[in-house]
Amino acid sequence: MGKRPRIKNEVIGEIVQQDPMEFRKNRSSDNAKQIFTNAESIEFDVWFDKHYFHREMHGDNDGKRDGIDQEAVQSLIISAAKHLLYYSIKVRAFEFVSFAEGFRKTRTTITQIIDNELNLNIVVNYHYVALNKYEVTLVTAMRKNGFEPKDGEFQLELQVDGSSILYKSERGKIQTVSDYNADEF
Repeated sequence: MGKRPRIKNEVIGEIVQQDPMEFRKNRSSDNAKQIFTNAESIEFDVWFDKHYFHREMHGDNDGKRDGIDQEAVQSLIISAAKHLLYYSIKVRAFEFVSFAEGFRKTRTTITQIIDNELNLNIVVNYHYVALNKYEVTLVTAMRKNGFEPKDGEFQLELQVDGSSILYKSERGKIQTVSDYNADEF
């Protein structure tokens, strides 16, 4: 039995490493030097309201609500976090976090577009706890296409491709506020 052939790595062309001392273009300047990178973590404590548990287990006048299981809802809350933070920075009028208990509860509807099925819609409240900690309370969930938030509330619609659209309900009309295209960034 002979030796097995070895895989050889070939380098084609020239390998160029960036000089860490070099000044180069970034998004704010044509001539800047990166000094360091710092990553912060944000904690979301997820709570489910009794209303949600009642709807999941027993349903309502329309019957039991299928497709609103805890795993699907939790996954949607996690997927939406980055998008909510993005829009809160980009859109001046968008706020999704309440600061004081009982004070102006800001509700946000999060919708996940599901191909050839009813969309998953959840209504959540986000509350500030500390600079890097937020409490997320799921109020209710339902599978329904065309779900509309209450007047003055926002709706985040997550697409299958990682993109999203932010809507606002104003005077009974749903208006597009902004969008995030996953392919652009």
